[in-house]
Amino acid sequence: MCGIVGWSGNVDASRLAAALGRLAHRGPDDEGLWYDEQAGVGLGHRRLAVIDLSSAARQPMWDASKEVALVFNGEIYNFRELRRELINRGFSFRTQSDTEVLLALYLAEGTEMLPQLDGMFAFAIWDGRRRSLFLARDALGVKPLYYAEWAGGVAFASEIKALLPLLARRGALDLEALHRYLAFLWCPGERTLLEGVRKLAPGKR
Repeated sequence: MCGIVGWSGNVDASRLAAALGRLAHRGPDDEGLWYDEQAGVGLGHRRLAVIDLSSAARQPMWDASKEVALVFNGEIYNFRELRRELINRGFSFRTQSDTEVLLALYLAEGTEMLPQLDGMFAFAIWDGRRRSLFLARDALGVKPLYYAEWAGGVAFASEIKALLPLLARRGALDLEALHRYLAFLWCPGERTLLEGVRKLAPGKR
């Protein structure tokens, strides 16, 4: 289990750090925080090291050009097969991590990469070349990802409590979501108990 957080808009480093701090329990092994005030974007990651324990696999992870960055929570089951295919296409790797394979697959396929992934995941990719932020979850929605949009930007995180330092204002209780929770003991759909905070739907981006 790892934790990811990010913000696109009027980035405040202290608020981003506070958000990341609320995910400390999800990743005791390391943390990474990056923000670019000029681009108006920031990414954070709490790491639970499993596959590649080296510091080379820490996140946010950047491509060789330092233009594309990834934060990732989960596991890609077929990453070794994908790695071999990417090596045959001319890619080289400096780690044994599925994170680096995920990043390379984006560089090769862009946002059309998702059908090739077998695993459970939630990730965010900042592409500085296109000034775009790409969010995705696995098709079954095993790994959580919450987001909120407002006039000043968009924020996302693995848990709602990590979003709170980033929000322009804290939303009121979503009564429809509360009704669903009381009826089903969970909240189906994209709504959450906070107005304006949504779950990224499984398989969506």
